[in-house]
Amino acid sequence: MKIAPSTRAGRSAPVHRCDVIVVGGSIAGLAAAMAFCQRGMTVACVERDATPMPAHHQQAFEQWQRDGAGQIRHSHILLAPLVNALRRDLPGFFDVLLAAGAEVLTFKDVARNTFEDPVFVPGDDDIAFLSCRRVVFEFLLRRYMLNTLDPEAFAFIQGDVRGLHTGANGDVHRATGVTVKTGHGSLDINAGIVVDASGRHTRVARWLTAAGIEPPGLEEHPCGIFYTSRFYRLKDGADYPLLNGRTSLAGGVAGIDLGYLKAGIFRSDNRTFSITLAADPEDEPLRVVARDREFDVATRAVDVMRPWVAQSVSEPISKVYLYGNLSNSRRRYFRNGRPLVRGLFAIGDASIHTNPIAGRGCALGWLSALELAETFDSESDPEHRAADFEARIERLVVPWYEHQVQRDAEALAINKALQRGEDPFDFNRPDGTVDEQIQRRVIFRKGLSYATRKSVEVLRLLFRQVNLLDPPGMRDERPDLARLLLEGYQKTADEDDSPRPGRAEFLKAVQAP
Repeated sequence: MKIAPSTRAGRSAPVHRCDVIVVGGSIAGLAAAMAFCQRGMTVACVERDATPMPAHHQQAFEQWQRDGAGQIRHSHILLAPLVNALRRDLPGFFDVLLAAGAEVLTFKDVARNTFEDPVFVPGDDDIAFLSCRRVVFEFLLRRYMLNTLDPEAFAFIQGDVRGLHTGANGDVHRATGVTVKTGHGSLDINAGIVVDASGRHTRVARWLTAAGIEPPGLEEHPCGIFYTSRFYRLKDGADYPLLNGRTSLAGGVAGIDLGYLKAGIFRSDNRTFSITLAADPEDEPLRVVARDREFDVATRAVDVMRPWVAQSVSEPISKVYLYGNLSNSRRRYFRNGRPLVRGLFAIGDASIHTNPIAGRGCALGWLSALELAETFDSESDPEHRAADFEARIERLVVPWYEHQVQRDAEALAINKALQRGEDPFDFNRPDGTVDEQIQRRVIFRKGLSYATRKSVEVLRLLFRQVNLLDPPGMRDERPDLARLLLEGYQKTADEDDSPRPGRAEFLKAVQAP
């Protein structure tokens, strides 16, 4: 069946039948569309934002309106599983990224600048970040797919999915297609597979309710933050400042947790970088960092960020973007051993959304898309496909979701204590007993910083976990680290490492007229 190439000129595509419909044309949706096309299936990818693409990737950041992806102009780091998948499955696109100014940042570089003659092991080449602005990455990926995929197999349709078509055999529901509202009217697309990649604001509950089907159960836990981001470009003759004296990390990611405020520096493509500030949405005085002037004051108030925003080094190329109302959420499309709707699958944030400050969303969305396509390689029965994909998500994504829920609860408790003027790291109770949970947290926090400077093995473990190459739980599931962590804590226990600047000092700076 032919999928008309007229979508490239922005016209409504006369698509009436294909193998797979992907709802959402962002990174997870494009990954799914690519994976299914590579398997010889016909795919229609429907994207709600009907905005024209600019002529060049260098114009994407300033000109491409992607209102449906609220986080697209916030800080991103593309983690190792995504980097490795691109190298393996899409080497041509990976070359496009590098030619367009994206950069690979490796664990080996970090280790060489931390230790004398570090010993590397097989697998160290897999530990790598990709520095690229999210909007530039998505622009290049969509353009690559439109230019390289067979137009008889792939259509990119700009339109709004208004409803899900379903059929039933007794109490068994199945997906049969969607209705799309385009700029030229309504379009019905029939397909036996519908992939929801429309993000955390998915309207799947509305679609299923309208079809008389119980929607997926929704579980939510607060992330405990709002966050703000601003992008910068290096000035001519300037270079990325060092981070902790490590040249290699001048393009990596620096995370600074002041307890009341989290800050991150992220290198991007083409001599750009971004800074993100995150705080408790209930901490009203800190909401001023969402304003340009106060954001700039805040970046100059924190030591590690100050060299990056010096007038001789960089200049802002964006306003301050705000992102809030965040929760870790999970929708359950599989219940009592059966799918709610056969042929309906959700990936990325439409399925599981985790705190974006951890930077895992793009990589987990991409991997979920690949896992879904691989399910079709191994299973032909609709029930077995659903069960297999559910098992893959339980193994791949759910542990990170549960890990993030726990970590966010801990971080929020620390933040609240600081707002009350308390020391959240004091594990000595008034009665002389010890709060062992807080004590373990302090030992890990102090000891890990020490251990990563003393042992390339520990640094490797940290980088592998941050990059999703090992399962979560380094703190809880690695008893062999106990000696080094305890040694590090004992050597640094008397050092004052309380957050700098303190909350009162920080607020005084950003609130000054």
